[in-house]
Amino acid sequence: MKYCVLLCGLLLMQAVGLSAKERARLQADDVDISRSGDSVHVSFRLKVERLAKDYILRVTPLLYGKDGQQAVLPPLEYGSRTAQIVEWREKRVKEKRKSASAYHKSGEEVAYTFVLPYGEWMNGASLRLDAKSKGCCSEEMLPPVLLAEDVALIVPVEQPVPVMPELVPAPVVESVAEQLAQENTFLEEWTGSTRSDEAAVADDTETAMAIHFPIGKWDVLPDYEDNHIALDHLVSVLDKIAGAEDSRIARILVVGAASPDGSAKLNEYLAGKRAQALTDYITSHTALSPSLFEISNIGVAWNALRALVADSDMAGKQQVLNIIDTVPVWDATKNVGRLGLIMQLNQGKTYEYMKRHFFPKLRNAGYIKVFYEAQL
Repeated sequence: MKYCVLLCGLLLMQAVGLSAKERARLQADDVDISRSGDSVHVSFRLKVERLAKDYILRVTPLLYGKDGQQAVLPPLEYGSRTAQIVEWREKRVKEKRKSASAYHKSGEEVAYTFVLPYGEWMNGASLRLDAKSKGCCSEEMLPPVLLAEDVALIVPVEQPVPVMPELVPAPVVESVAEQLAQENTFLEEWTGSTRSDEAAVADDTETAMAIHFPIGKWDVLPDYEDNHIALDHLVSVLDKIAGAEDSRIARILVVGAASPDGSAKLNEYLAGKRAQALTDYITSHTALSPSLFEISNIGVAWNALRALVADSDMAGKQQVLNIIDTVPVWDATKNVGRLGLIMQLNQGKTYEYMKRHFFPKLRNAGYIKVFYEAQL
């Protein structure tokens, strides 16, 4: 009976060893063998799977030529922590405590790179992986894995590259209007149409030119809010384009606007009068035809006001934005409008802040754009 148990144990250990070999699987990809000068670079990615926990797998890359010469590259070792401890203990005894190798876990993908001196025999050589598994019960060589064969490593003879004459691009000649547009955001190239709706006014507040008006007024006053600086500059730019041979003015868009204070009927009237007054001012100070002008009236510039509120840190900011976004200008069924609700916020303090800081910016011919085009 004792011998029978011992025999069964030996057979079981052998079966474990065979199972470990069957489960181990090598998978390599991204294989690259190339030459740079006098060196050969070998690289690939290796993944080992199904290695038993009590086994060590040593994978050795081998570069071999057609004439029998070969180069053995540094190996990769895989194994569990348990197998590593057994291996290290053996090395400490047999190799007198030499440093142990680095082990990789089963299933881990490892990037392998090695550089070796080039030899003529390496041209047309092949690369394979030799793998040896070692465990408590067996030590076996696995079938070799071929990674590459007949690799060409001869550096091609450099062919003389003809020297081509350097092509100097023709200088880009910009028209007078194009040069002016680089420094004046109110100038735009004509595309055949304009946007004069209230949303366009809000979008282009920073790029359009504005001339300001006192509350309730529509006369163009050069000395008000330094209007003369903007007016003189506008007239100067228009004269330069009109006098150029390579440019012409295609359209001038003037959109009138007003602030919310006051009745809707009065604000619409003011906005229209302001746009017309500015148009008359420009035609009286230049030689431009009134037919070049497109005049639009948006009344109260609510979108522009919303943009000013959104960019501020004023108290009640979110409440004002909600009112502008959800409440009609005037709701006849409820007999209430958005301006009245804003005036009720924070005991009127929010409205007074807006009236002082935002409303003056809305009292203008709020959107002045000059559109130009090339003239051949």
